[in-house]
Amino acid sequence: MSASPGPDTTRIVAPGMRTLAVALWVVAVVLLVLGFVVRGQTSAWLVPVPSACIAFVAWAVLWRPRLELTHDALVVVDVRRTSSYAWPRVAGVRTKYGLEVQSTEPDRRTWIAPRPTARLRIDRPGGSVPATVDTAAAEVLARVPVAAAQDGPPPATVAALPIVHRVHGWSILAMIILGIAASMAAARL
Repeated sequence: MSASPGPDTTRIVAPGMRTLAVALWVVAVVLLVLGFVVRGQTSAWLVPVPSACIAFVAWAVLWRPRLELTHDALVVVDVRRTSSYAWPRVAGVRTKYGLEVQSTEPDRRTWIAPRPTARLRIDRPGGSVPATVDTAAAEVLARVPVAAAQDGPPPATVAALPIVHRVHGWSILAMIILGIAASMAAARL
């Protein structure tokens, strides 16, 4: 969840999505320059709005989504929310329709791998390696602890391990506001 991963954090990202994000950032800069060159009588305040919209959407939709495999939890960062699953709560990973995390909650399809043929990259502390959805699933499953055999009744008290969801409300609101503002500014340009 942090910008700088810990020493034992492994990240799984979609390099194709990140390349597209960089391309969109270049387009946003070109549009910004063109907007200032050909703006005519239009207010200079309107020129950066479409570029800001493109740049923010590229970051939120294409650059930010990732999986983080930390010592304590699997962190799924998507467009709408960040979910943190304590490792014992992860029941498995399916790859039939993409990368889907299985837990005691409903299955969660990840944004970085919407299809089983998605190209991914595993960023480990020692370096990066290209990966398929199946390889990424194996990387996640390697950290899932084996359930302990239980002889007899369950313990009297059980501390629930957390699954924490944090909605990216500000990001979604910013995309909506920037989209409307960019449309209005582009109409004025």
